[in-house]
Amino acid sequence: MRLSLRFTLLLLTLVVPAVGGLLAQGGPPVGGPPPCWPPPCIPIDGGITLLAAAGALFGGKMALNLRRQLKGTR
Repeated sequence: MRLSLRFTLLLLTLVVPAVGGLLAQGGPPVGGPPPCWPPPCIPIDGGITLLAAAGALFGGKMALNLRRQLKGTR
């Protein structure tokens, strides 16, 4: 049971980022107008990525603390 859970989590961590790349939008059409006006276009990706990473680290720390706490009470 534990092995299959670990395998599933490993598979999800490898597949989920790849799906985001597959669903990404293509570039601007050839000869068409720029995707936003006025240039420069500023992506919001950097802040969102850092926020998601901080949330994942915080959740992992909380899970580790809970695991250690439960392990000590047994």
